[in-house]
Amino acid sequence: MNEQVKNILKEIEDDNIFFHELFDSNDVDLSDEYKKINYAYFRIIAGHYEAFINLIYSGHFSSGILLLRTMLELYVKSYYLEFIAKNNNDSVLDYINDTKKFPDFFTMVKNLENYKNESEAGFDGFFEQFTKNNLASYEKFSLFSHGKGEFLKGFYRHHDKMIYSTEQITDVLQTAKGLFETLGILLFFVQNKNNKLKLLLDNIQSKKT
Repeated sequence: MNEQVKNILKEIEDDNIFFHELFDSNDVDLSDEYKKINYAYFRIIAGHYEAFINLIYSGHFSSGILLLRTMLELYVKSYYLEFIAKNNNDSVLDYINDTKKFPDFFTMVKNLENYKNESEAGFDGFFEQFTKNNLASYEKFSLFSHGKGEFLKGFYRHHDKMIYSTEQITDVLQTAKGLFETLGILLFFVQNKNNKLKLLLDNIQSKKT
């Protein structure tokens, strides 16, 4: 395994240890439906994240990306519920029972980008990075789930083993790492754990300096 890839995986491992030192599953407030659904999505995505890392370690990069696409969609849904559906006073059970449909991925992203809180603060392009006009993460990951485009061409050309560049692997790892970091931020925000939220934000920021 490339040294650069090993370093990112080590960062991911260190971040996971730090997060779980902060997080106490016995101290989760599930007093309303939005706290409950946020925690449900967190647990689902956290389980996928662990499986994703295992797939990367074992060399199953294509399968890892397939799982990452699912993680990304669930991630956007968790933010959509907290900032859009909650604002609209939607019933969480309606989404769970499928009597109310989630918008498609790009509509959810657009709604999140248009969101402003009482102080007129918003996400300022954070979710747009996943769209075709920016990093196009969702479209790229979808090639793996639909078995077409550059993904299919790669398997067509390489009869033995599909080869991915270090840049491709590190980009995917950094995307997954960022999703889990900001998912943790959302969890502490929803749970009103301001001290833990600050510690998590400080830890994330310290890695960027």
